[in-house]
Amino acid sequence: MENQARTVPPRKYNPGFLTDDDLANSFCVRTNEFDSIIEVLRECTGRSNPHQLVIGPRGSGKTSLLLRVAIEVRRDAELSSCFFPIVFAEESYEVATAGEFWLECLSRLTIQAPNREGEPDLHRSHEDLRTVRDDRTLAERCLGALMDFSDREGKRLVLVVENLNMMFKDMMDRETGWRLRKILQTEPRIVLLASATSRFDEIDNPDQALYDLFRVSTLRPLDTSECAELWETVSGKCRPPETIRSLEILTGGSPRLLAIVARFGSEMSFRELMTDLLDLVDDHTEYFKSHLEALPAQERRVYLALADLWKPATTREIADRARLETSKCSAQLKRLVDRGVAQVAGGTARRKQYYLTERLYNIYYLLRRSRGPDSLVEALVCFMESFYSPHEQRDIFTRLARETGNFDEEMESIPQITLARMIQMPALSRHRHKVMAARTLFNDAIALENQDRTKEALAAYDAVVIRYGATHAPDIQVTIARSLVNKGAVLHELDRPEEALAVFDEVLSRFEQSKSPALLDSVAGTLVNKGTTLFRLDRMDEALVVYNEVVSRFGVSGAPALLKPVGNALINKGVALHELNRSEEALAAYDEVVSRLGKNDFPVLLELVAQSLVNKGVTLNGLNRLEHALTTYDEVVSRFGKSDAPALLDPVGQALINKGIALHAAHRSEEALATCDEVVSRLGVSDAPTPLKAIAQALLVKATVLLKLNRSDQALAAYDEIVRRFGTSDSRVLLDQVAIALFNKGNELRRVKRSEEALAAYDNIVRRFGEFGTPPFIEQVAKALINKSVALVDLGRPDEALAMCDEVVSLIGENGTVVLLEPVVRALVFKAHELGKLNRNEEAISVYDDVLSRVKKNESQEFNARMQFTLVEKAGLELKIGRYEAATTTIDRLFDPHLKISPENRSRGHLIRASATLALGDIAACERDVQRSLDLLPEIGILPKRYVGELMPFCVDFGLARMSEVIQASQAAHLLLPLTTALELELGTEPRVAVEIMEVAQDIRDDLTKLVKGETSSSSGK
Repeated sequence: MENQARTVPPRKYNPGFLTDDDLANSFCVRTNEFDSIIEVLRECTGRSNPHQLVIGPRGSGKTSLLLRVAIEVRRDAELSSCFFPIVFAEESYEVATAGEFWLECLSRLTIQAPNREGEPDLHRSHEDLRTVRDDRTLAERCLGALMDFSDREGKRLVLVVENLNMMFKDMMDRETGWRLRKILQTEPRIVLLASATSRFDEIDNPDQALYDLFRVSTLRPLDTSECAELWETVSGKCRPPETIRSLEILTGGSPRLLAIVARFGSEMSFRELMTDLLDLVDDHTEYFKSHLEALPAQERRVYLALADLWKPATTREIADRARLETSKCSAQLKRLVDRGVAQVAGGTARRKQYYLTERLYNIYYLLRRSRGPDSLVEALVCFMESFYSPHEQRDIFTRLARETGNFDEEMESIPQITLARMIQMPALSRHRHKVMAARTLFNDAIALENQDRTKEALAAYDAVVIRYGATHAPDIQVTIARSLVNKGAVLHELDRPEEALAVFDEVLSRFEQSKSPALLDSVAGTLVNKGTTLFRLDRMDEALVVYNEVVSRFGVSGAPALLKPVGNALINKGVALHELNRSEEALAAYDEVVSRLGKNDFPVLLELVAQSLVNKGVTLNGLNRLEHALTTYDEVVSRFGKSDAPALLDPVGQALINKGIALHAAHRSEEALATCDEVVSRLGVSDAPTPLKAIAQALLVKATVLLKLNRSDQALAAYDEIVRRFGTSDSRVLLDQVAIALFNKGNELRRVKRSEEALAAYDNIVRRFGEFGTPPFIEQVAKALINKSVALVDLGRPDEALAMCDEVVSLIGENGTVVLLEPVVRALVFKAHELGKLNRNEEAISVYDDVLSRVKKNESQEFNARMQFTLVEKAGLELKIGRYEAATTTIDRLFDPHLKISPENRSRGHLIRASATLALGDIAACERDVQRSLDLLPEIGILPKRYVGELMPFCVDFGLARMSEVIQASQAAHLLLPLTTALELELGTEPRVAVEIMEVAQDIRDDLTKLVKGETSSSSGK
């Protein structure tokens, strides 16, 4: 999906633009420094004042701290009676002499002083003094005006001056410092509270004017607890300590950078936050870029060389990378350190090493340089995501969803809605009435089918064939053909695809050679349905052959009855090609529908044209051609939005819904919300089930967008609106949307810790739909019960949660459909997982065995993944309770060549077997499995959660040196650099790596120490 880069207003990052109330309310860190400064101010009662200087790099919170002090001086009754703050601009570029310093002070006073009738006009005084050319005269007269104001108010003036080091660097008059020092030492009415980005000669050199004049406070990076406090204040959300530690490392404890990340990722899971780091950088390109462009050319060259090295580097190394003489590079480095954008980060006094101060700048550069994920950055972020992943993020369903390749199973997500809309096409849809023409001789069968009495419907269709199969009358043959077509469709819906194919082949063998237009219509429809069933069986190439046959045989006909299956075949062909990642061919198929049928006046054919355009938009979206996709959706609305034909209302609704989804994915959330509202306003006049379903889906999308915007109450209101509008409907289609809304409502309530209300939402689903008895509603009830069990675990009621899992199994019984087997398996997996947490390991292993017995005969990709996961978890429990032989047997079963095992499960399986064989004394076998596990990591794409924690015990068992050798000889060496760095540090070497990597390595060393002592790590989650 294309990302729409947005320019971020500077005010987001400049506290000077905040109101006093906003700044005071958001000020949550640097409180110790604040208290200290205020305490010193209260001591300013004598003939001389203690002046204060706050030193810290850019983004460390100097401005916020000084402004918060100024606010306190104005608000506190005691302080405000003694002091008047004069706040300079953050960067006073016009100050180059002592006179200009005092002129700037007077200028700021004219803005900030109260206007009282009868008192001197400060504005006029300032304008008059601006014309004075002699600097000493200017200084004296400005200072006199300031002192007059101080005397009138009876208050000392607190001068709040930012970037004092840069100001003195730009001074033209070298006597300025001494003149300022004299005033600060002898004038009790002046108190200076200043900031600097780094220490500078004027305060460090005994020969300089400002030496030993200030009480200096140095702002250190925020620690983990301070980062947590700032994150909660900015985002309104708490984060687990492990997550905060990783963010502390990535931002270097910089308040400004942490606040940026908090605004960006307040609603993201930890994995999303780590994965979307590139989006964060891209989203704030103007912010990062502006600071780079502010550097003079030579300094920027050195800065970028240092960023490119991404490790503490010597002057020689930086000079070589920047292609500069060492002396010139050294001078530029000094300027960068003075600016606070670089810092000394190691080395010796004679051979210093330098590093960038603000770490996300370094990451910004590396990512932008490579125009995508930089391999080193990506490896570090993946490692941190695994090592610091908080315990609650290791939710059983998160892993299940990832391993099956599905979307989040706890929420009907936007991608699911998009995919569902895409495959709801004629002949692919479950609403068979679009494909099957009702005829009077089998109305009873159709009625039974529509009542979900599918067994009786199948018997009725069979009765038609048996009763009239020998009759050669044309009208009877048509009825027989359509009965068989319907029977095949019912079998397809019942997930009995092989039987469905047999029926479709019977239709073709009976009627394929017929010349009757009515029978050819059935033949064409049968071929389309056969292709659909082959599609379901993942026999894509065969499905494409069938679709092409429909087009070649019937595409030359002008009869609308035959053009309809041609259009269906082309649309389904497009979907199949899309699934095969042959997107350009899919687009061509959709365009062919438009060119073949676009000039017809028949609504049933125009519906196919509209559907093709909708699908084309989805495919374009998948190719990141967002604007083209939006144009295509708009074409659907402009061409068919004014039509009165009911058949066209649905694709118009689909186009608008998908447009909203695309806009939301492009971070154009307000436009997405407006598009969802347009669906409701356009289709709200209809009372037909299909347009009403589009309204419900638009409200679902709207709720999802609102959730992403952290507008939870409005999202919950959208779910309630769906229930209010459609909760009493007789339409199963609409009631299904009601069930989804209630399900999502329960999930959101659980997410915001309103667990009791979440239970009520899930119970509402069970109460409303528990008696329906049809697979779609049974599935919804089962999902509600599963998530209810999760909510009960949240509430500390595990026994009730286990009972809910049993209720799912009881509800579905031995129903053989794949659709209903999935929630049974999911409930059992969750039950086993919870039993394991309760240390009821034998029971958990028994439940896993039950899962394996249920899915072993199912060869679908989904259940293949379930079996892999179950085998890994079962082996892990067997290992935990000391059943080492059983664990190796279970993993051997995992490695069955007939099981299409994912690289992640294979890698974890090798580690589990390595632990088992180590316990059995086979060191060589153990090391082989560890090596194989490591070599699989690059195939996984992301470092699995818990992996680092599961790997670390081998560091102790193998010895640090041997483990380091094994990792560095593997394909995963670059992915595990923080771990090998930790091992090298433990072995007494001093590797030179990025500071971020070094800090992670230090945390790993802490975990290794705990591991040796037999403690459990809090960060790696062992």
